[in-house]
Amino acid sequence: MPVHALNHVNIRAPRALVAELKDFYESVVGLRAGWRPPFQSTGYWLYLGDVPAVHLVDDDGVAAATGARGPIIDHVSFTCSGLADAEALLQSRGIAFRRTTVPGTALVQLIMRDPAGNGVELQFQSVDA
Repeated sequence: MPVHALNHVNIRAPRALVAELKDFYESVVGLRAGWRPPFQSTGYWLYLGDVPAVHLVDDDGVAAATGARGPIIDHVSFTCSGLADAEALLQSRGIAFRRTTVPGTALVQLIMRDPAGNGVELQFQSVDA
């Protein structure tokens, strides 16, 4: 059975934190909330184009972030364009990030944390700088 692609990431968090996560993934990463099946749980599906890539689920039983590497997810990576605009957006919102390059490649990464402490990587071709 070959694997062809990452389908989605599911993040469970208390309701108030889910609202912060939704804002972050929409206004910083550029995803948009869309249709979500009528599950018994509540939350959001955030779309990357036509794909529901990040699922957020309200769960007040989940503890807050613990440790420097986030509660559960080490990081999620998104392929992006518009490096200068992305850096300006992060700076204007006061979001701490680290800019790195991938050795032996032309890739530039902006690495940060979402409001739950999960790692988020925005990856750009350096020619996009």
